[in-house]
Amino acid sequence: MTQAPGTQIVVGIDGSAAAETAVRWAVREARLRHAAVRLVCAFHTDTRLRAPYAPWAWAHEDEPRAAAQESLDRAARLVRAALPPGWLVAELVDEPPARALLERAAGAEMLVLGTSRPPAQPGLPPLAIGPVARVCLRRAPCPVVMVASGELADDEDARPAAGSLAMPVSVSSQA
Repeated sequence: MTQAPGTQIVVGIDGSAAAETAVRWAVREARLRHAAVRLVCAFHTDTRLRAPYAPWAWAHEDEPRAAAQESLDRAARLVRAALPPGWLVAELVDEPPARALLERAAGAEMLVLGTSRPPAQPGLPPLAIGPVARVCLRRAPCPVVMVASGELADDEDARPAAGSLAMPVSVSSQA
C-alpha cells in the first residue's frame, strides 16, 4: 500500500469545466511532486451577505449543498481514478469560497484554480478575473496556479505551455 504524502495541492471546485481542468492539472502535478490533492468545494448560504435585490435562486435551502456535493463527487472520481488510495482529501464547506480556499492553502505546496477567462490577445489588456481568484492571488500563503478551461488535452504533459494561463503566479505576502 502506498503511504499518503505529507504535502498537499489544494484545488478549488465549483462544478465548472475550468475546475475540472484544474483538477486534472493538479493530479498530474501531484504525481510529479508526490503530493496529495485536497479538493475544496465551498458554497455559502448565509443570506445576510446577499444584496437585497439579488434573486434567491434556490427554492430549498439544501439545493446549494446538493449541487456543491455533486460537483465535489465528480471531481473526486477524477482524482481517485488517477492517484493511489490515501492521496485524496475532499471537503465540502459552507463558508465564503475565498476564505475556505485561503485557510486550506496554509501549508500547501500550491493552490490551483480553474478560470474560464480566455488567454490575453496580443496588444489587448487581459480580461478581468473573478472575485474569488482575485482574492486568492492577493492573499494566498502559497503559489497560485490558474488553469484555463480547455488548456490541457488528456495526453499533454503536466507542465503548462509557455505563455498559457496555467502558470504559477507570484504572490505578495502583503495583505
